[in-house]
Amino acid sequence: MKLGLLTAPFADTSLDEVSDWASSAGFEALEIACWPKSSGGARRYAGTSHIDAASTSAAQAKEIVASLAEKNLTVSGLGYYPNPLHPDAAHRAAIIDHLKKVIVLASHMGVPVVNTFCGG
Repeated sequence: MKLGLLTAPFADTSLDEVSDWASSAGFEALEIACWPKSSGGARRYAGTSHIDAASTSAAQAKEIVASLAEKNLTVSGLGYYPNPLHPDAAHRAAIIDHLKKVIVLASHMGVPVVNTFCGG
């Protein structure tokens, strides 16, 4: 078992800075927030994007994993927690589209887990 944290509460801090601090504090794993890049109001911790799933290439994904490994950190999962059952069809479609991008990113990173909400 590894002690880790979710990066979402660090919305104004880069992944590099979060990982430096996490490593120095003895953490061993990160669940990396992967919300779509956007602006405007959002609920607490929603909207944090430490990796842009829409534009990160497979090579960049592997570089991120390697950089974290140099800090003795692993990626326990990628996190994106919207409501995929939203009543608005267009909003729901955008959520599902982004979730698919996060799943592809996880595959490129060799990360076996994507954490999300089932909807409600």
